[in-house]
This record gives sequence, structure tokens and C-alpha cells, in this order.
Amino acid sequence: MSRTLAAVLVAALLGRPLLAQRPEEWRINWIAYPAYNTLERVSLNGVVARRHTPRPGPPLLTASMELQGKISTSGTRGITALFDAPGYWPRWRLLVMGSAERTTRAPYYGLGNTSLDDSAEAANGDVLFYRYRLVRTTVLAAAQRRLGGPVRALAGLQWRHYRAQPDGGGATRLGEDITAGVVGDTGSTDNLEVRAGLLLDTRDEEGSPSRGVFLEAVGAHGLGTLGAEFSNYSRWMFGARGFLPLGEQTTLAGRAQYEFANGAIPFFVMYERLTSWRPEDGFGGSLTLRANLPGRWLAPNRALTSVDLRYKRIDIPFPRSPVRLWLLAFADAGVVWLDGQRPSTHNLQGGAGVGVRAQYSKSGMFGIDLGYSRDSKLEFATAFQFAY
Repeated sequence: MSRTLAAVLVAALLGRPLLAQRPEEWRINWIAYPAYNTLERVSLNGVVARRHTPRPGPPLLTASMELQGKISTSGTRGITALFDAPGYWPRWRLLVMGSAERTTRAPYYGLGNTSLDDSAEAANGDVLFYRYRLVRTTVLAAAQRRLGGPVRALAGLQWRHYRAQPDGGGATRLGEDITAGVVGDTGSTDNLEVRAGLLLDTRDEEGSPSRGVFLEAVGAHGLGTLGAEFSNYSRWMFGARGFLPLGEQTTLAGRAQYEFANGAIPFFVMYERLTSWRPEDGFGGSLTLRANLPGRWLAPNRALTSVDLRYKRIDIPFPRSPVRLWLLAFADAGVVWLDGQRPSTHNLQGGAGVGVRAQYSKSGMFGIDLGYSRDSKLEFATAFQFAY
């Protein structure tokens, strides 16, 4: 009886929109691609997806059910299943995601604006001084509802199980900070976080906008499942992105973002940036401070500003899946600070460089960035989207 009732409820919730679509409006596709960054070196990524055929014009991305996998030469591996449905139900957008990942080289360079100790790294042999092992299991659900015009409301929750440990067999920066009491030895723990926010979005496209603005205001609260020392915390994110067309093929893009928090937040939660949709990690790397090491800067509070000059060298405007080749020049600047500190220009970090993106659908891209920063010097990495 309970199974029959559950089937009826699922059909009532999902059957109507699914039955309203012709079978040929859904398609299955897959892609496998290599990636490289300084942390994990070479990795192989794969996606199998069942996607709704994109609509003509400039709306949000198409609805999709995806199974993603990743394995790297460093030993990192993970799998993610998600359902992301923009514009599928009137006024609503839904995201449901589950993932399991084992990262053997999660970054930890210390808290705040710490400097690198090259001698410690070199003397450590096979044990990477600035790495630790992180296992995460994630369940995420989020929804957006259009309130009127370009304004949307956001609500969501994320549960994660963590196991974060220093790499065995030698000294590491995390091990030293645990011994000194800078951070706590985590072992295994859980965290439940609820989120809410408001968004204003006038972009002509989501994956590769050429005009419009995107404003975000998001708050999150940890519900105390991390144990007494991490019983409660709150964090907030305010962001603004703008896109100004300079002729038919060129776009000037800018971003400003500010995150701050209070309460005792463990370092592996600081590593996770607060976003208004899919999860993102690290301050430093292809989505934040480009030409910096991935996850290089760690603190509960951070500010970021970016500017891009993007040029469409090739533009084949298929109405449902455009094909483009983008060239870009970029510059980023950011700062992090700990509780009780104030942001200072003396601790400002930055990076600048050039990149290329091959776009094969409204959201699908593959490209590379090459840039320079004061901290990591010359940095090369693959990228699968624009930074913003």
C-alpha cells in the first residue's frame, strides 16, 4: 500500500511535466575529457546525461539528469548524480544532488595569508606538506522561485559527512597546525546547513553571458551537527556580476564578491565557498583567483574582484546549441582574513593571464588558462566554464 501511495505521489509531482514532453525532446549524451591542475595533476572526467532539448533564445540552461565521474593520477576519485531543472516548471528551478568523493590531495596551506615554506615541502619526500586527505559524502537540495521579473528567491539545504585527516607518513602543514591547536583534529563528522537568498538575473545567457547583471545575496546557517566545538555558525555572501557588450563580438565582464562568517567554522567548511546553486570549492583556482594555486587561501572571510575581456573569435549561433570559440584576458584580486582581523590591501593577492574556451552548447565548454601571480608564479590549468 505504501509503495502504491508513493508511486501516486511521484506521478502527481513529476508525471505531468514529463508526460507533457514528447519523448524525442529528451536526449542522452556523454562526454569524457582530461583535466590538469597543480593539485591533482592529470585527471579523467566523464559525464553521462539525459538532457531536455534546449529551447531557442536566451533562457536559462536546459533541464538535465547527470551522472558524473572523476579519477586522477593522484588517487582522487568521485561520483555525482544530479537533477538540475531550470525553466522546466513555470516559475521554479530545482536542484537535487548526491555525491561521494575521496580527495587525496585536498589543499591546506594554513589559515589566513600564510606564506609557503618551500624547504618543508622539499624535505618531506613523498608526503606533500600542503595536502591532506578529505572524504566527503553530500546530499544537496535547492529550489529557486521567480517572484516577478528577474527576481528569484532561493532556499536549500546541504548535508555532508566529512573525514579530514593529515596525510600519513610524514609532517604536513595540517598536522603541525593540529598539534599547535590552530585547528581541531576532525576525524569523522557531519554537517547540516540551511540556506536562503535573493537573486536578480538579467543576463542574456547563463553559461556565456554577453549583457546583463546577476546580483546575489545568500545566507547560510550550520545547525550544530558538527559537535560542541562547531555547534553553530552563520555565513553570508553578496555578489555582483555585470556584462557589457563592446560591439558584436566583445564583452567586458566584471565581478565583485564578498563572503563573511561568524562562529567556529572548521577549515574543511571554510574551503567550501557559499554559492547560490551548485557547490564550488577553494579560494584560488579557475573560478576565483586565477593563476593562483587551487585552494591556496583559506579563511572564513574573503573578498574578490575580477575583470575579463572576452572575444568571440568564432560564433555559430545555432538557436539550441551555439558553437563558439572565446578568447579572453583576465585579472583578479582578492583578500582573506580571520575573525578579529580587518581586510588589508597589504594582504591583497592577485593574478592575471589569458585563456581560451571552446563552447559546444549553452553550458558546455572546455578551455585552458595561462597566467601569472606573485605567489605561484606561472600557472597553467584546464577550465570547464567561465569563472563567472
